[in-house]
Amino acid sequence: MKNLRRILPIILIIAPYLSVFVMVLPVRKTLPLYLLISVVIYGFNIWNAWSYPHKEDGRSLAFWDMVIKLSHIPFYAGVFAMALLLMLAMVVPAFIIVTPILVSALAVVDVCLMLTSSMYGISASMRLRKEGRISNQSALLYIILHLFFVTDVISAVCLYSKCRKQTFHP
Repeated sequence: MKNLRRILPIILIIAPYLSVFVMVLPVRKTLPLYLLISVVIYGFNIWNAWSYPHKEDGRSLAFWDMVIKLSHIPFYAGVFAMALLLMLAMVVPAFIIVTPILVSALAVVDVCLMLTSSMYGISASMRLRKEGRISNQSALLYIILHLFFVTDVISAVCLYSKCRKQTFHP
């Protein structure tokens, strides 16, 4: 079980990049299967973030939050570039109808991925607040920042750097 808890964040890091391969495959039957697998991966990672062993401190959660957020930056940049290209392609009449649907689907994928990875940071904030490493106001600020794009990455880095610098002995 301990190994599964360490593997789940790594799977979450890799999962969005596998979607690129699924979209390139000519067989369209793989999309529903990939969506089901994604829901399972996201669900297990949310469970992992909230049920992290109590003997582990909030620093481990903050570390995984930061690593996941930083590793997803290229994926988000690629999705943004794809959405921008789709918007530019709207000069072609066929894309006027298709583009909003595709951009909406990309946005849903991004939001689901961001919220799933943010669960590690939200859980770390609450755990660090319970441990007395950060104040209630700081924990609330980190939690709120984890709910928005770009600020979630900044919050993850700041949260980990703050708890990494502290020496804490209960």
